Amino acid sequence: MSPASTPRCIGAARRTAATARGTRKHGLRGRPGRRGVALILVLWLVVILGGIGAAVVGATRDSSRLAANARARIAARYAAESGVEATIAMINDSVQVLGGGNQLGAFLNALEDRFARGDSVELGDQRFAVAVVDASARLDVNAAPAEHLARLFAHFTDAGRAEALAYRIRQRIERVGERFVHPFTSLEELRTVAGADERILQLAAPSLTVDGDGTLNASRASDIVRSAAFGEVRDSPSRLVVISRGWMRGHPLTHEIQAVYAIASDRLVLVRWRERIL
Repeated sequence: MSPASTPRCIGAARRTAATARGTRKHGLRGRPGRRGVALILVLWLVVILGGIGAAVVGATRDSSRLAANARARIAARYAAESGVEATIAMINDSVQVLGGGNQLGAFLNALEDRFARGDSVELGDQRFAVAVVDASARLDVNAAPAEHLARLFAHFTDAGRAEALAYRIRQRIERVGERFVHPFTSLEELRTVAGADERILQLAAPSLTVDGDGTLNASRASDIVRSAAFGEVRDSPSRLVVISRGWMRGHPLTHEIQAVYAIASDRLVLVRWRERIL
């Protein structure tokens, strides 16, 4: 190597070393910034994943709750229906053995008293409780003339208010000849009558029905009902309402079935079937 080229080589080496030092220096300055950005991205990713996880858990809980409610609803309904079927089978057997008349009436009275205690029957996780109501021992709102309704209501208010309420109820029914255009399907509907006094309706409810057939079972009717009686008077029931409530253990949902039956000579005949969730 010539003496002239030696300084150029030394200068080139120095420049190379300086460039390397600058690169290392800038590189060391840039790393903390990249690390901060990466940390923020990781934190945001954790937040996003946490939100997604919470949403998934919430959706799973909601789905489980909906599935549990659906299962409880189905179980409660079948429990209530089982109560109706078991009760009707029991009554049908008695009708066939006892026939009509006083013997059947006495049996049904005893059965009604038994169910009035509210005893329930267990079916695995399901339960049902049944009540039997003699609709023919109550005044039929849909069939009773206004003056007979007024007589009954007069036991709970003054004569003027009793007559006004009875008149409004008859107007709402709109009876045409022997056909009912708009009969009531439940006692709760009486509250929708314009000007109806809920206090009077609440007091009169145990004496009223919408499921009668125009006859009165005098052996079972109260003095209040007998004072407002109309039509045929009998000593045995002609209409029964079987009220069955089913539910699933540990669940608040209750399913109620109200099945209305007419008493024929040797069996019960279904007239009306109502269901609701309590």
